Amino acid sequence: MHRRVGFLLFAAGWGANHFATLLVVYRKELGLSPSALGVLFGAYALGLVPGLVLAGRASDERGRRAIVLPASVLAIAASAVLAFGSRGFGVLLAGRLLFGLAMGSVMSPGSVWIQELSPAGLGPRRATLALSAGFGLGPLVSGVVAELAPAPMVLPYILHGVVMAAALVGARSVPETARTRAAPGQPRRPPFRLGRRELAVLAELSPVAPWAFGFAAITLVILPGIMRPHVARPVLYSAFVIVTTLLSGVLVQPLTTRIGRRADLLGLGVGALGILLASESVTLRSPGLVFGAAVLVGAAYGLVITSGLREVAERVPERERGTVVGVYYVLTYVGFALPFLHAIAAKNLGDVRTLRVTAAVACASLLVRGLIESRRASA
Repeated sequence: MHRRVGFLLFAAGWGANHFATLLVVYRKELGLSPSALGVLFGAYALGLVPGLVLAGRASDERGRRAIVLPASVLAIAASAVLAFGSRGFGVLLAGRLLFGLAMGSVMSPGSVWIQELSPAGLGPRRATLALSAGFGLGPLVSGVVAELAPAPMVLPYILHGVVMAAALVGARSVPETARTRAAPGQPRRPPFRLGRRELAVLAELSPVAPWAFGFAAITLVILPGIMRPHVARPVLYSAFVIVTTLLSGVLVQPLTTRIGRRADLLGLGVGALGILLASESVTLRSPGLVFGAAVLVGAAYGLVITSGLREVAERVPERERGTVVGVYYVLTYVGFALPFLHAIAAKNLGDVRTLRVTAAVACASLLVRGLIESRRASA
């Protein structure tokens, strides 16, 4: 049963991330500026945040299935809106916001649904694997379609709608797993109010969580745009860079079990090295070197996000888990603001110096998270 929910997360991840490949198409066909593209890429987080938090809490009260299935229908509708993106920035912005709301409403309860369908310890890895596979394969398929097929701003969304619909049909038969009623004598918590334990977990994860997607955004958005003048087929190039990034994130996830609580620290260190390598690829104008950076930041993404989900699963009671996973995902998606911030900073500092400053901030986050871990271990 977990595979059917995993396929639904895969399809949702496909729809969320194949937009990254199509940014090159919109820049060429619609003449959108780098800052406008950064807004479109990150704007769906504005819909994603309420989706993650509201759906996470609602799934704790009403069940995972009751939230995920309707949200999947909304995701199909959002792809239909994006298929009309040739009409301009406003349509694309509306479609991204709508898909963000749908994605958040699938992502947090869907991840918990998989965890509750899986043996102890395997759930976080399965959820991250399903999402990462969608995040990676979607851009590759859409990149090939956009490069080689007609209607590059329409067909990728039609294809995604078909995949999403198939996943939705399969997930309809998966049973509910959440205990939606409070135990006798156990008071119902007011909506959106977490206890000290849950808030402590989120506070301890906050220095590292945004880097999950922040690292990935380096090669999903920033470097493909910079390298566009230096490659013959920029859409395909972007697709393969994205796949390399997210495939690295998938392959590294088994290490989180062996490394344990230090996996996020390793992720921050590897990610900082990846950003420094990215700055060298820009200095040398080397599209090939970008793939090396993609491996490093992709591995960092996989280590950070999987270790965070694992910590939530280990430290948060089941009855609050949907809410906390939702808030944790909100923290990770803060990283999608990085392309927009990079575009602003690069106007004064240039791309190379901006990337080096970003790497320095990642190292500072590593230091803060290390101090938190040491304090917790000695407590």
